[in-house]
Amino acid sequence: MQTLDEVNRAVSETLAKLDSLPAEDEHTDELVSNLQELIGKRQLLLDVLLKAPKDEDRELLESQLKLTREFEVLAKSVLQHRQELLHIGRKNKRQVNVYKSIDSNR
Repeated sequence: MQTLDEVNRAVSETLAKLDSLPAEDEHTDELVSNLQELIGKRQLLLDVLLKAPKDEDRELLESQLKLTREFEVLAKSVLQHRQELLHIGRKNKRQVNVYKSIDSNR
């Protein structure tokens, strides 16, 4: 099983890739699926830590909470970016359909 650091790194990389890909790219669905799996793994690893917390785990748990908040901000940013890209795509598609309609009426 992957370590928490490996999962955190993979989540960061996946979010960065999602942010850089265009909305219509076929790899986005795969990346979103991978992100869901990674978040599930991360949650399981954190649950293990939380079942029997020790004093020495406090710093690690605080750093993981901070990282979780950073992931949340980045994920919201990616979501907003993807929604904007999809909206632009729909707008462009409507414009093309209008031009096709005008052309077919000639």
